[in-house]
Amino acid sequence: MPDTYAEHIAQCNQLAQSSPDNLRRACTFVLATIQQQLETVPAIMRDFERNGSKSKYAFGSKSAGLDFLRDNIYALDSAAHQALARKDWQMLLEAFLAVPGLGMVKSGFACQLFAGSVGCIDTHNIKLYGVKLSTLKYGYPKRRETIERKLSDYIGLCHGIGSRDLWAGWCQYVANLRPDNWADGEAVSQLHIDCLSGHYGGSH
Repeated sequence: MPDTYAEHIAQCNQLAQSSPDNLRRACTFVLATIQQQLETVPAIMRDFERNGSKSKYAFGSKSAGLDFLRDNIYALDSAAHQALARKDWQMLLEAFLAVPGLGMVKSGFACQLFAGSVGCIDTHNIKLYGVKLSTLKYGYPKRRETIERKLSDYIGLCHGIGSRDLWAGWCQYVANLRPDNWADGEAVSQLHIDCLSGHYGGSH
């Protein structure tokens, strides 16, 4: 029996790795998911495409994040591919942390979309796996050893659970939480592919 979640992650990885513009779309998707219900994200993506950092949805540091992606996507794409070639997940996580608005958790989500590694321990997964909030706080420390420790601890936490299991558990949780919006967890998962493909109409 095929593992739909693993297949969806692999499709997202292929899309995000295929061009700088697709990586920009993947990171834009990550920004769009911050403090928003997933079913609203296709509309947010459409607005981001039309209006960029002036979008009404570009609140907080999302505006700076969108501008960063517009101006620095080639450098980010190069850094991400270098990290992928080395399978250096700390390097990859740190590359995405350069995007304003992406803290450690959402940078972990960007890693998952790009490479199938690390993951997103958001508020839902905190409940699912009983994670302490203190372990997820980054705060952009100045000391290099503190940075490396925090990144290593977060990667270890995600890989201890399993990046695929984080994805599948989250998708099923969202489907169960809002059954009027989602047929099942696979529909939640499919929306990631739709958005990374530039199909913002959704599939739920």
